[in-house]
Order: sequence, then structure tokens, then C-alpha cells
Amino acid sequence: MEAFEAALGFGPPAPLPERPVFIASFKDLDRWSHEGILRRIAGGDTAQVSPYPTVQLRDVIADLENGWSPKCHDRPAEPDEWGVLKLGAVSFGVFNPEENKALPRRLEPRSHLEVKSGELLISRANVTRLVGAVALAGETRPKLMLCDKIFRVVSREPAPVDMKFLAEVLRISAVRRQIEANVTGTSPTMKNISKPALMSLTFPLPPKPEQVVMAKALADARAKAWMDFEAAIYASVPVITTRSK
Repeated sequence: MEAFEAALGFGPPAPLPERPVFIASFKDLDRWSHEGILRRIAGGDTAQVSPYPTVQLRDVIADLENGWSPKCHDRPAEPDEWGVLKLGAVSFGVFNPEENKALPRRLEPRSHLEVKSGELLISRANVTRLVGAVALAGETRPKLMLCDKIFRVVSREPAPVDMKFLAEVLRISAVRRQIEANVTGTSPTMKNISKPALMSLTFPLPPKPEQVVMAKALADARAKAWMDFEAAIYASVPVITTRSK
């Protein structure tokens, strides 16, 4: 991810002073927390000298559409049933269609909310660090609908942004800071971000062919890192042999 951010023109954050002492008023702080203060006041924001134009999310997509959260059964939907996705389907950056609840048969499903493979989903509510979590829907079973706490990205035609690139750029630290600065809600376990706040997120936008190359390079690097991790774990497991008497 660091190489991806560097390619977009984001440098590493400035080092924190040894003894960070500062005075700031509440109105000058985007987020009242120790990490937010240290980032914004003492340490400074991440430097950006991007070779690419800066755009807002609203410039590159048609809309953000959220779903429906009726009272459902406390169990996953059977293969022949309609289900409604839970927040856990996208919270950790990988689409998990098993995170759903069965729609009661007495309720009419809203088929236009059915999630399709290749769609980009964004959580609009959760604890702060998981608000704005993004996941690309991969292979998924039919009859699963969006809940009202998940946004679906509606593409423009022709699309100026690759969905795999967009998923990655929405995870970079500069964008995450924008998201966390705009969360609302008094409950520490359920914060929200509005559609206008998400549509206002800014980030650099390379030409589309470069987007595809950058997203693939990051995916390949992750896959290699995972393979290396599995190999290291396998190598560390002792081999147990038995001798016959």
C-alpha cells in the first residue's frame, strides 16, 4: 500500500516531535482525539505532490445508492430465499456474502437492490475505523440485497475510474483521514458518514490505463505477501514422525 500511495504522490508523514506541545481550539480540529490532534497539529498532514489531477468522488461516479433494512430472521438466507446483507459483509475489506439475514417470506423483495458481481460497496455506519470500509463484490449468490447501512457505487458511462482502483484509493491514509474527520453520531460503537461527505472525498486520479496497472500491481503484491506468509508458517511447523517398533 505504501508503494501505491507513493505512486499517487503521497509521501510519508512528517516525524512527530519528541515532546509534542501545542495549543489549539476545538474549531480548528477536524477530529477530537489524541491521534487526530497529533496528526493534524503536531505532526502535520501527509505531504502530497501528486502528478495527477485531484478529483472528488462525485466527479467520477454517477451516484451512491443504499439499500433497505426490514426486520429479518436471525439466520442466514437459504439458497432459495432472499436475504439482506449485514455490515459484516463489507467491514473488513473483503466481500463476505455469508454475512446476511433471511428476508421473511411475507415481505416482497426489492430486486433492484440485489448485489451483483463487480459492484463496489461502501459501509456508511460502524465504529469509526470501519466507517467507509470498501469491498468489491466477487462471486456471490443471487437474491442478496443491500441493507440501508451499505452504499453501492453507481458507475458513470463511460466510466472514468476503474472500480478496483477506486476500492484501493478509498483505503489510502489521506482518504481515510477525510472519512474519519466527517463521521457523526454520539454512540462510540455506531458512527455514520453521510452521502454528501463521501461524494466530497478528494483523491488523485491517474488516466484509466494507469489505474488498472496500479491496482493490479497492488493485488499481485498482496498475493505474493500472503504466499510468503503461508510458506513461512508451513516452514515453522515441526514435522512429527513415528517409528515402528
